Amino acid sequence: MGLLEDKALVEAALFVAGRPLSLKELSKALGIKSLEYLEKLIELIASEYEERKSAIEVVKVLGDKWVMQLKQEYSQKVIHLMPKPELRAGELKTLALIAYLQPVEQSKIIKLRGSQAYEHIKKLLEMGLIYAEPYERTKLLGTTQKFAELYGFPENDPELIKEAFKKVIHSEYADLMEKIEKNNRKDKREEA
Repeated sequence: MGLLEDKALVEAALFVAGRPLSLKELSKALGIKSLEYLEKLIELIASEYEERKSAIEVVKVLGDKWVMQLKQEYSQKVIHLMPKPELRAGELKTLALIAYLQPVEQSKIIKLRGSQAYEHIKKLLEMGLIYAEPYERTKLLGTTQKFAELYGFPENDPELIKEAFKKVIHSEYADLMEKIEKNNRKDKREEA
């Protein structure tokens, strides 16, 4: 393929993913071997969006990942048009817990929610509402920009989201709060 086709392919991948993608993920998915070339393509796409003053931007996030997203100044104006995801109660509970504890180890979520949380996490990842990064022998979980936009946050700021979800977790999920506090006390005793 040529430059234009490669650039269009990368743009399409960023668009459909709806979540941050690393160069390695893009390389593997698109069959573009050179990470340097791939990064230059992304930078070219990003500058084209910036030059035309588009409502969409392509930005580097989470250290080494790239995402195509709506600029902040537009997201609040069109948030009401965004489709709400179809989540079951258990999935919502898991999502609220991840939002409240982020960045949180997947193993801790499983401990608090049980083994069904593996399926919840898988669905939330597929929907682009959370990210999962390798961390020691588990994964670190947290919310994404898509999550922030969907639930009306001005940005994907973990501290802002934690504060908002603190009220939700405490009022709606008292049983989980009890489990979290019990686990925290247990962890502190083990550290001592």
